[in-house]
Amino acid sequence: MRALQISAYGDPLKVLELVDIPEPSAPGSGEVLIDVELAPLNLHDLLFMRGYFGGPPAPTVVGDEGFGRVAAVGPGVTNVKVGDHVLAPNLGLTWRERLIAPAQELFPLPGGDRLQLAQLGSKAWRRWRVGRRCRSWCWKPLEGCRTGW
Repeated sequence: MRALQISAYGDPLKVLELVDIPEPSAPGSGEVLIDVELAPLNLHDLLFMRGYFGGPPAPTVVGDEGFGRVAAVGPGVTNVKVGDHVLAPNLGLTWRERLIAPAQELFPLPGGDRLQLAQLGSKAWRRWRVGRRCRSWCWKPLEGCRTGW
């Protein structure tokens, strides 16, 4: 499986590399396997690669946000199902083709433009509001999500 990882913390142009890593195992209890479809580059990623936030020992896969489809669910998962589009957990090291994530942090997204849906991960408060309180959906390009309540 392909992934983008850093070989050390430092200048992203010097430390970022495309590598092959092992496929994730089957999801365990309370976990899901996500096929990552979109994983944006943002300022947090650039600062993370430079070591401003600490992080796991290098080499490590990077990526703060991601959007994908649930490929498999582990025992006890009831909030999402195979085929649902979801946002990967923030700080999920998402620059990889597939990842395991805790199901409790996920919710199914409605149908719609996947580029717009993927923008929901850019603000943690927006993700929470949409997942917990949204009653109607109105997608507006370049503005992320606007909800009517």
